[in-house]
Amino acid sequence: MKAINEIKINNKYLPSLGRMFSPLVMDQIALKGRSGYLSEVCSNSRLIEQIDPSMPLAQFFDLIYMILFKSYRNEYIYKNAIANKILLGRHSLNTSHMLTEFRVGNCKADVVVVNGTSAVYEIKSELDSFARLENQVKNYLKIFDYINVITSASQVNKLKSILPDKAGILLLTNRNTISTIRESQSNRKNTNQSILFDSLRKNEYVKAIKEYFGIVPDVPNTHIYKECKKLFSKIPAELAHDLTINILRRRRNTRVLKEFIEEAPASLSAYAMSICSEKAKMQALMSRFSKNIGSVFIPESV
Repeated sequence: MKAINEIKINNKYLPSLGRMFSPLVMDQIALKGRSGYLSEVCSNSRLIEQIDPSMPLAQFFDLIYMILFKSYRNEYIYKNAIANKILLGRHSLNTSHMLTEFRVGNCKADVVVVNGTSAVYEIKSELDSFARLENQVKNYLKIFDYINVITSASQVNKLKSILPDKAGILLLTNRNTISTIRESQSNRKNTNQSILFDSLRKNEYVKAIKEYFGIVPDVPNTHIYKECKKLFSKIPAELAHDLTINILRRRRNTRVLKEFIEEAPASLSAYAMSICSEKAKMQALMSRFSKNIGSVFIPESV
């Protein structure tokens, strides 16, 4: 097998290779043990000719990740860096949780880390534009304590001229570290209860009302959203934020997630966070880490 710096992939195949860590492909591998998409991409890009088919699947994931980090740093690369360097590097799974694609108003936050407080990380990679950034940050300032944008070296100066002073700027370096260009400032007191409420699932906002008021409105199910939202809006802003953070931290199966992180290659940390409540899927994928990559490819005749 060739060393990572000897593997040659035509740039036109990098976007397709970058989708290997997407839920669709990863779920195929976890639940079926095979992936037609992965087979096709590796064949067309001639990657399949440059690797040993007996390579363990876990090692293959890291290989793909390194290729992408070097030549095509897409959103997943950034999410995984946040998972490894911030969630797992600075915090603990016992007290912290990472959410991806979290709904905020008419936006979806790339990554949110909740521990004693909340921090959002909006990703602006080399492949992204800043077209929606102003609206995204405007929404994030309504519910999160710390707002950060993580980007590449080539875009730092542009970010400085766009972002409000409260927003932090982080840099994903070529050494796979995250450096702070500008610290974010606490924004918790500006929590908008109405927007925050609408980011919660029904079972979560019902739980929040029960925990704060001691009761849940005794109304027909069709009215529960409206009545709970009325009550939630009466909770002081900072308390509403803190109550929500404690509830969001429960969106995980801590025991199985810890087991997965211990066994999984570092390239799958972000994927693990996206399926952290799906015990069966995590266990299915763990059972395949030692399988050779040749068994995952589907022959052309199949």
